[in-house]
Amino acid sequence: MSTPAGPGTPPPPPPYPPSPPRTDPPRWAWWVGGIAIPLVGILVTVAFGGKDSGPVAAPAPGPVDTVTQPSSPSPSGISASEEPEPPASSDEAPSASVSASASPEADLTAPDGYAEALSTMWGLAPVPCTQHEQQLINLDDGTSRTEDEDNGAVQEPGGAELLHWPDTCTGLGDYQLRALPNTRVGLLRADAPKSFDSCRAAAGTGFGALALSERNDREDRGFVEGAALCSVTDKGAVAMAVIEHIAGDAVDDVSVSGPLYVWAPAP
Repeated sequence: MSTPAGPGTPPPPPPYPPSPPRTDPPRWAWWVGGIAIPLVGILVTVAFGGKDSGPVAAPAPGPVDTVTQPSSPSPSGISASEEPEPPASSDEAPSASVSASASPEADLTAPDGYAEALSTMWGLAPVPCTQHEQQLINLDDGTSRTEDEDNGAVQEPGGAELLHWPDTCTGLGDYQLRALPNTRVGLLRADAPKSFDSCRAAAGTGFGALALSERNDREDRGFVEGAALCSVTDKGAVAMAVIEHIAGDAVDDVSVSGPLYVWAPAP
């Protein structure tokens, strides 16, 4: 039997409402689910995996792409695929001058009545003017000989076509070149065809004295690399002395050299 509250005593708090019924699954259900789900996955894999033909082999490695294959770093930090390719080298050597590059190839075809062209060399080789020598060049075979210099006069031509002599003896560009009297010598220009017919025609044009040390005079006359001195020799041969190389200037006496082609009359 409860004791009645005395005057001034607060009433007791109302009782708590009853808790709702628990709806989440019990803890043991989580353990069962954690075991059952993987087991079902294994059974499905076994059931459907048995129909496969077996594990697929990994594809064989293809050829290595040499373009994208990384290379060792270059000093500049540029990869091999980004490095510029070196310029292609040219098989042809640069010509010595513009005139030489414009010179066509020699056509050595021998016409009827002439033997196959003889190929040899010719040249002009100055010596110190104090030796008082002059050089005579025979274009039948390219040979040369010397005799005492006589102000451009010749004592014994001996079948030579060209005379190379020191006009003065100052030590600066002394030598000149000319055709000997009673010879057929002319200059075939660098851009003209190098052949029997063109050379025989040029031989009749004449070749007067030329100061070899005067470059402007040489170029004005057409005596440049790639041109040729042509002659119909005393033996009836057609000779083409190509000017392949010129060395020297106003201070140094000029030397000249090149191939010589000679079409001799057929025996």
